[in-house]
Amino acid sequence: MKKTDKIVVVLLVLTLLFSLSIAIKPVAAQSTIVKVDPPLTEYYLNAVGREFTIAVKIMNVTNLYGFDISFRWNTTVLEYVSHSIRVPRNTYPDGVLWNPVMELEDILNQTAGTYSVAYTSMNPAPSFSGEGTVFTMTFRVKYHPIQPEPDAIVTLELYNTELAAFGGGQISHTPQNGTVKLYALPPVNTILYASHAGEKDRRFFRKSQGAVFSVDVGVDNVTDLYAFAISLYYNTTFLDVVSVTEGPFLQSRGSTYVVKDYMNDTEGHVRYALSLLGVSSGANGSGTLFTVTFRATTATVGTSNLTLQDTDLGDYSSDPIDHAILDGSVEILLVEVIQWVSDGYTFQTASSSQITGFTYSNATKMINFTLTGPADIAGYTDLTIPKTAMNLSINDMFTVQLNGTAMNHTRTGNTTHYFLYFAYPHSTYKVSIVQTLMGDLNGDRIVNMQDVVTVCVAFDSTPSLSHWNPVADLKPNNKIDIYDVILVTRNYDKTWTPP
Repeated sequence: MKKTDKIVVVLLVLTLLFSLSIAIKPVAAQSTIVKVDPPLTEYYLNAVGREFTIAVKIMNVTNLYGFDISFRWNTTVLEYVSHSIRVPRNTYPDGVLWNPVMELEDILNQTAGTYSVAYTSMNPAPSFSGEGTVFTMTFRVKYHPIQPEPDAIVTLELYNTELAAFGGGQISHTPQNGTVKLYALPPVNTILYASHAGEKDRRFFRKSQGAVFSVDVGVDNVTDLYAFAISLYYNTTFLDVVSVTEGPFLQSRGSTYVVKDYMNDTEGHVRYALSLLGVSSGANGSGTLFTVTFRATTATVGTSNLTLQDTDLGDYSSDPIDHAILDGSVEILLVEVIQWVSDGYTFQTASSSQITGFTYSNATKMINFTLTGPADIAGYTDLTIPKTAMNLSINDMFTVQLNGTAMNHTRTGNTTHYFLYFAYPHSTYKVSIVQTLMGDLNGDRIVNMQDVVTVCVAFDSTPSLSHWNPVADLKPNNKIDIYDVILVTRNYDKTWTPP
């Protein structure tokens, strides 16, 4: 079936289903997006055989009732592994459309590197609004260029996207393709690199002011590595070194001996040398040689290069191992400190996120604002609350809610203010800070069976266990125990109303 014919079918189906005396809601505005997430996947080291997963999402949509999406990729570089349809939302909490649904098309062509999928909801399903995932797809890298070949840049292309509204109208939207970039490898087999700890493909990354983070110095595709000596240089305007620790790569071969462990925060210089001890051959493969922990400055913002110099890799025969070097860098971003005056009181936020729409209601004892930030930066907010505005009794507490869901936070204070701290992966959130009754774990200002069940399900848990729920750790002591249960059950069936 042609694309134009297929979308006509979708629209006809929707029109017939809703030609009853049902009011048609308005179509979504131009802010609706169909996008590939993540938008960029990068590989600096040999990625052949590596697998990764992308999602095709619909964002900021209103009144969605059907879609027709076609997607393609370069089969020379990428090999299809699997995919998962996320329809309907009733079955997949991260998906789109509501039951009942009808499949109009689901066609995969691995040879051509194309995938087309079309679904519609059917009466009496409600329309879908918000954001959700249409499908995920996993690829395996087949080819990685080697210099002097150019970098391989693959577009994950949304080459046809149609969104239909309740009643049959088309929804205006913007498609956003994804990109996979494989940087051409040096012609030398062994590569020494500096990257974000645990993520060897993130050579260039960002952190917020004051953040503590680690950098891995690692090796890729080495043979018979017996010892190394490496210097890492950084900009002391933006970074302070905290510690250097041995990585697991040489340890995996046998006993090791630290030859040199040098940190000079005035020069911005770390030098680390390590050798195997008494084993019959060196280590083969890839891994982390050592890890450097830094603290980002709180005084300024900017970029520090992470430069590898004076690098010596030696094998069991005491011969040098030829290698290429891939340096890294870290950009330090501003943490905004803002004072907000609302309803006669002054609050303060210090956050790695952008905060907008801050309001406080003394009548309801609630704070509301919106926060957002880049996905590659850890989100956190420190909120200072004057006790004259929200003064907790011995039987009160705060809940912090992101998009209506209570989340973990820490609270400290002095004689005049409370200090709330909470962290989150970056997205766009509606935040509510609610003064409420002790034991009200979800912030609805009543302690009921839902709260009792929450604490009981988490009972006897600690952070390492699967049923751990930090929201229920009311003491707090990193354990959900009988004392946390008491703080909930003693207020059972009680409600909180603003004074």
